[in-house]
Amino acid sequence: MSEPPPRDPREPTEDETVIADGWGPEDPVFVEEREEVVEPPRRRMPTIWPWLLALLVLVLAGLGALYFLSRDDDEPAGTTSAATTQAQVRTVPDVVGTTSSEATETLRDAGFEVNVVAVPSDRPPGTVVAQSPAAGDEATEGTTVRLNVAEAPTQTTTGATTTAATTTGATTTSPVTTTAPPEPRPAVVPDVVGQELAEGARTFADEGLKVAVAYVPSQEPAGRVVAQAQPAGTELTRGDTVQLNVSTGADPAADAVVPRVAGRLLEDGRETLVQAGFEVLALTIGDGEIRNESTIASQTPSAGASTPGGSLVVLYVTG
Repeated sequence: MSEPPPRDPREPTEDETVIADGWGPEDPVFVEEREEVVEPPRRRMPTIWPWLLALLVLVLAGLGALYFLSRDDDEPAGTTSAATTQAQVRTVPDVVGTTSSEATETLRDAGFEVNVVAVPSDRPPGTVVAQSPAAGDEATEGTTVRLNVAEAPTQTTTGATTTAATTTGATTTSPVTTTAPPEPRPAVVPDVVGQELAEGARTFADEGLKVAVAYVPSQEPAGRVVAQAQPAGTELTRGDTVQLNVSTGADPAADAVVPRVAGRLLEDGRETLVQAGFEVLALTIGDGEIRNESTIASQTPSAGASTPGGSLVVLYVTG
């Protein structure tokens, strides 16, 4: 028996399956590689950032405050806001016809300084004959108001004077004498507390005294005198002025500004005050007659004062 020929190792055996895929023994083998994209992990926001934001807001607020404060510091000294300026401007009261002591008190109460200057005048000594700034003018608080006050006339007595004549002979002039002013008469302060203002003012006028009215808050009925600056029985000089505090009442009316009527005729001044909503009482010191043609020497409350509407304004007139 003959042996079978040797098997070619390249030939498949019966148990092997030949897959014909076109690849030869020398053909290269390619392996497809896919690049895997790995997404980087998200970074977490640091937990400190809210504090940084709050710090930034505080810094900005501080810078803003510093800016405004520096602006205020740079403002020139002496400058004030409009509201402050308005609060410092006041109306000069009318004090012409009053005594120098009364005028000084009234002006200082209104926030002004006073400069009293004695001037020759035929008015009673110590009477204010002029003021500057004038009554009713607007002036800054602390302004000095000049008061021209009548001075007492000097008493001079000249003896006989001999002068040389331009013609022959000598001419002898008669003696010139100056009459001394009458001695001031005393006046006693009456007690008017508890009376109505009109009644109290008349009582003072009968004694030869004037009043300065100041309306004050009080539970007493409106228009009633609640206090007087000089106690009853005090001896003053005829023509002096005493302040009376008068109640505004528990429910006062709205304030109104007293117009200036001093220096005008009584008829004109009374009409102006009535139209402004005030009541009027005209008085005179002495035996003079009160007529519509009389001149208003002074008024109280003074011009520019704020008093409850319907209040009484007292006018002192000359014949």
